[in-house]
Amino acid sequence: MTRSLWSFVALIALGPTAPAAQTPRVAAWGSYEGVTGSDDWSTAGAQLTLSTARGHAAWAAAELLSRFGAKDATERIGGVLHPAPRWWITVEAGTSTRPAFMPKNTWEADVTALVAARGSVGLGYRRWNYVAGPVDMVIPHFSLQTRTMAWDLRVSLSRNPSQRTDAAFYVRATKPLTRRIVGWLLGGAGRESYMVGTAPAQVRSLDTVTGAAGLRCSVGNGFTLRLDASVINSRPVLSRRGAGIGLERQF
Repeated sequence: MTRSLWSFVALIALGPTAPAAQTPRVAAWGSYEGVTGSDDWSTAGAQLTLSTARGHAAWAAAELLSRFGAKDATERIGGVLHPAPRWWITVEAGTSTRPAFMPKNTWEADVTALVAARGSVGLGYRRWNYVAGPVDMVIPHFSLQTRTMAWDLRVSLSRNPSQRTDAAFYVRATKPLTRRIVGWLLGGAGRESYMVGTAPAQVRSLDTVTGAAGLRCSVGNGFTLRLDASVINSRPVLSRRGAGIGLERQF
């Protein structure tokens, strides 16, 4: 299955009739979160993306994670296909090396279409196959670009192994601050499904209120620096405060 998916992503990267030239982009990131009543979380990852002039793209990513006093490594591959100028399809699949707190494998698909010159709507589906059972998510989303800001709204409807349906939403506003710096703010709330603990691990529904902010800075020579911070109030467990940094190079 993985080899077939790699072949499909390679086709996406090249495009049905696109020339061989692609634009590579390399990104690396790390984050740290202080967690109430648990071991702190940390993440380090990297991604290689190839894109074509027609908008097709493919990527491969890997992450090292530490949570609940355990460690894991994940890998993901995915791609974007533009069958027509006004709509596109995104697919991604991932696996986990030692799935104590991460899903054994993940699958995601999304279809998005432009419905106006500055607006788009889409619908995504995710499946996270944890050792404790699967979590299925349906994610409708909407984006609007104004003359000064970009707005994104996402709603997540998830079904976890306890047969409970959770719902949460996120709103993100993005605004250019200078010629080189773009800032964003995010707010969200609802009930979400999280893997809690490792022995034995459980998928639980948690009430969450999320706030986050970040900056993207063009630092020259094709490099972009990303800085962000987040505060998540989660009940009854897993409230956390975190910060992240990322560096991207466009060739």
